[in-house]
Amino acid sequence: MPVSRTRVNPEAPSTTGTNGRRYGGVDSDERQRQRRARLIEAGLAVFGEQGYHQSTVRDVCKQAQLTSRYFYESFESMEALFRAVFAEVNRQLMQATILSLATCQPEPDKLAEAALRTFLEFIREDPHRARVALIDAANAGEGLTVLSEQASQDFALLIAGFMQQMFPNLEDSGLDFNMLANGLVGANTRVATQWVADRCKAPLESVLHNLLTLFKACTAYAREQEQAQAKLKQPAQAEAKRKSA
Repeated sequence: MPVSRTRVNPEAPSTTGTNGRRYGGVDSDERQRQRRARLIEAGLAVFGEQGYHQSTVRDVCKQAQLTSRYFYESFESMEALFRAVFAEVNRQLMQATILSLATCQPEPDKLAEAALRTFLEFIREDPHRARVALIDAANAGEGLTVLSEQASQDFALLIAGFMQQMFPNLEDSGLDFNMLANGLVGANTRVATQWVADRCKAPLESVLHNLLTLFKACTAYAREQEQAQAKLKQPAQAEAKRKSA
């Protein structure tokens, strides 16, 4: 069987270590889990350095110090590995974001600053994450584009949830929480992608300041709309109170 650019024919299975036998106190399922984790870590390094389209199974196996047999034990293709790497990067980012929000003052501008700072620091401290999450995921193929869009939607839902808590009457003004949140995520992603393409030359505080301006403009307008709706409701509330007296 010929060997393609992205596929390395797996070696013949070993006859040792089968049937769930334990080595060093670790069973076969746990060893496979550890190998899979090593491949994901190696995938992040390889994709982050070379890009998805230029990476091969051989590259990943060399980085992970595993044979191709173990690659195909966990992943059927390079696309499957990229999906796993992308999911892990986004899981880490979501976890870091939620933690930063949980320890932040419950004010719209403070929450936005905490989340944006976490995002920018996350991608700057490891350029491999940036390339996987912001660049390759958008051009690696239709299936991966869908995965990227789903990740963006997850963050949009997080923002929409906070907006709904902070401005519960905003929809009375004809504004849509989900549309606003998707717009903010889109702007955030576009600015961050350009920042990464420029090798993060601009100071983080400068990027943060500009992104935060967009969020503050949105929250300021939301406050205005909430106040306007409250004024409109005052006569009706007063009339209802008078009739009940």
